[in-house]
Amino acid sequence: MIARPYCLEAFAAFMELDNYNSTTSSFYTIDACNGELAEKIMQVLCDSGDKEKQSWKKIVEQNPELDSRLRSQSIAEPMNRDSITWDRAVILFTCTVELNKQQRPLKLGEQLSKERFGRFPWGNGSAIDYLLEFIKPNNKSAIINSPPRYDEMISLLNKLNSFCYESKYGGDVYSNGLGGLNLCGVLNKSEVHLLRKDLTGRRWSVSADEPLDGGVRDAIKHLVLILKAAERFGVGIMLRTHN
Repeated sequence: MIARPYCLEAFAAFMELDNYNSTTSSFYTIDACNGELAEKIMQVLCDSGDKEKQSWKKIVEQNPELDSRLRSQSIAEPMNRDSITWDRAVILFTCTVELNKQQRPLKLGEQLSKERFGRFPWGNGSAIDYLLEFIKPNNKSAIINSPPRYDEMISLLNKLNSFCYESKYGGDVYSNGLGGLNLCGVLNKSEVHLLRKDLTGRRWSVSADEPLDGGVRDAIKHLVLILKAAERFGVGIMLRTHN
């Protein structure tokens, strides 16, 4: 039998997946996470064999919170990679999701914003996909005077949207994890701050062919509220989806 992580006997509640119907579009959730640690773990997990085992032992040694987190999940030997039989998506999520004092996932933003962001009424239900398709630089002046900031914003949106499967450290191993867990991307807390500043600035406008009246502004509004909550807690974020 595969050892299962924290509260996985109630995994649907832990990951808030029990209310999602597989016949509908995907539901997208932004969780509080340790973004810096998430990228380090992804680097380790893209190795194999003895190299992965040694790298895993080193990262646990360097991050005592990982040792205690894994022990709380009934892993007796956290430094022994072979002792952790979870799939890579579950490893990444379980090791980096930020918990509150009750050892439950830290919640970001109000329920309304999470719901409006979570299943956007367009295409595959992704608010970020919608933004990437229908946002544009504000005007010619913005293109001339501050293209790096607009490009930074797009880069951060792309990283949150797809880093876990499109980066050199990612791949299909972060899709279809135990319980239907699909990890899309991560931002560290510094990147959260930058993205929030860029989205609340004046460097973007809306494409003329936007299909939903006010869609871009609505998507940004709810994403910014979640980013502000992450800033208040001083955490990074992880985007995941469940079908």
